[in-house]
Amino acid sequence: MFRPITLNDLSLYKKHVHHGIEVSDLSFVSLYIWRDSYQVKLAEYKEALLFLCVYQKETYLLPPLGKSEAFLPLLKEAVSYFHRQGMPFKMKAVPPGTAEFLQANLPGCYSLVPDRKIWDYIYLTKDLIELKGRKYQQKRNHLNKFKQTYDYSYEPLTRKYIDDCFRTFEDWAKDKGDSPTIHEERLALTRALQNMEALQLKGGVLIVNGRVEAFALGSLLNRETALIHFEKANHNLSGIYSVINQHFVEKAWFMTKYINREDDMGVPGLREAKKRYHPARMIEKYVITEER
Repeated sequence: MFRPITLNDLSLYKKHVHHGIEVSDLSFVSLYIWRDSYQVKLAEYKEALLFLCVYQKETYLLPPLGKSEAFLPLLKEAVSYFHRQGMPFKMKAVPPGTAEFLQANLPGCYSLVPDRKIWDYIYLTKDLIELKGRKYQQKRNHLNKFKQTYDYSYEPLTRKYIDDCFRTFEDWAKDKGDSPTIHEERLALTRALQNMEALQLKGGVLIVNGRVEAFALGSLLNRETALIHFEKANHNLSGIYSVINQHFVEKAWFMTKYINREDDMGVPGLREAKKRYHPARMIEKYVITEER
């Protein structure tokens, strides 16, 4: 039923996207570049597309793509599939609309638990570009100080900068140890940079004193939202993350209304950093399991 996702599945994916994708987990780019770490597989079932993931020995489904009327029979088939494999049914990254639909149509059959660590942060593009008001005073200070301190330029990320981006990533990773998560991120970045055109990725680099010291990569999640997949920089250069963030959004995504900067993985430092940019809203996500 399920098979590994490939780059050739992009057309199949688009066939089943009847409504704009809202959660970052269902971005084709994300599914493809993280396919090794999450063992991403897909299956087409009637009028829907299903994604199966296995991460850290946990097997689960993502919300299906397709027409809403296909959801309930598909859910029944998915539960049956898990049972045949001798596993408890689990679906993760379920957005509020899907959760409400399930509660209304199958009350008492499934447990829905919010998973805060994977909620997406949504920002107004205009806010991240203009950084207006008192709440962004610190970010403006970082930008101004960086401009006064360093000779730098912003450039679109083209193939000539790919090796520089890998070097920047490895420099960033040096003091983090050779952990599994760093290895997973390295694999995802490699797949993203090697397939930028096919995945329709946009990127930007910050060149400081003649050397690439920061880069960012993103894609269009839906008609009005850009999704930021990577943002890495030399943290020894104070304020550099504020600069690459503002420049990348302004140059690459000015035409969008929203910026999705994914989740914080439950990491306290990352959570605080994302909160400091004052999200317009959060996209809640739930875990669905069977009631016992």
